[in-house]
Amino acid sequence: MPRVLGFIQATHAGPTAAVTLVITLLALGLGWRGFGLAGVFLAVLIGQFSVGWNNDAFDAQFDMRSGRTDKPTVAVGISAKALWIAAGCSLVISCVLSWAVAGLVGGSFHVFALAMAWLYNTVLSRTWWSWLPYALAFGAVPAFLTYGLTGEAPQLWLPLSFAIVGVSAHIANALPDVDTDRAAGVKGFVISLGVVRATRLCWLLLVIGTAVLAWESAKSSLWYPVALVITLACAAVYARMSKSRTATFNAILVCVVAEVVVLLASASA
Repeated sequence: MPRVLGFIQATHAGPTAAVTLVITLLALGLGWRGFGLAGVFLAVLIGQFSVGWNNDAFDAQFDMRSGRTDKPTVAVGISAKALWIAAGCSLVISCVLSWAVAGLVGGSFHVFALAMAWLYNTVLSRTWWSWLPYALAFGAVPAFLTYGLTGEAPQLWLPLSFAIVGVSAHIANALPDVDTDRAAGVKGFVISLGVVRATRLCWLLLVIGTAVLAWESAKSSLWYPVALVITLACAAVYARMSKSRTATFNAILVCVVAEVVVLLASASA
C-alpha cells in the first residue's frame, strides 16, 4: 500500500487534478459531449500521470541528495526505473487516446503539449527558459480541443490567455521550492528573478490573462468580467494573508477554474 500511495503521490496529484479539470471544463464549454468528452478527460489525465512520473524519475537523484522526504523516491524507495517505465507507458497511452479522440491534427496538439512538459522536466526546469514549455503547452490546449471537435483553429485570444496564465501558474508552482533549489545550486527562471519580482510577475500575468477573458466574456454579459474581478481580488487577498507555502498557487488555481467556468457560461449564453 505505501508503494501504491507513493505512485499516486508521484503523479503530483494536485496539479494533475487541476490541469485535468480545467481542460475538461474547457472542452465542455467548447461543445464536447459524451464519449468524446470522456476521451479528452482520460487522455489528459493519463498524460498528466506521465508528466508527474517523469518529473520524479528525472529528479530522483537530486531529491535524494537534497533529503526531500516529501518525495516517494526518498520516502518509500520507489525506484527511478519504475517511474520511468510508468511514465513511458502512460505517455504512449495518452498519445494514442489523443489521436483517437481528436484526430491527427487535434491530437497532435495535445501530444505537443506533453512533449513540452517532458522537455521542461528533463532539460529546462532549472534554466532561465523554464517558462517557455509552460507557455507553449498551455497555449496548445485550445487547438487540441477545437481542431478535435470542429476541425477549426481556436480564436487567437484563447491560446494567448491560456499561455499567459500557464506561465503565471508555473511561477506560482516554483515559488515554494525557491529556498531548496537555491541551496542546491539551481539557477532557474524564478530564482533569477528573485521571490519579490517573481511574485509580482506571477500576478501581473494572471491579471493580463484574466483581462483578455474578461474583455471577451463581456460580449455575453457584464456580470462575467465582474465575477472575474471579484474572484481575482479575493484570491490576491488570500495569497497575501495566508502563511501556506502553496497559497499563491492555490489562489491562482481558483482563478483559473473561475475563468474556465466563465468561459463555459459565456459560450452557452
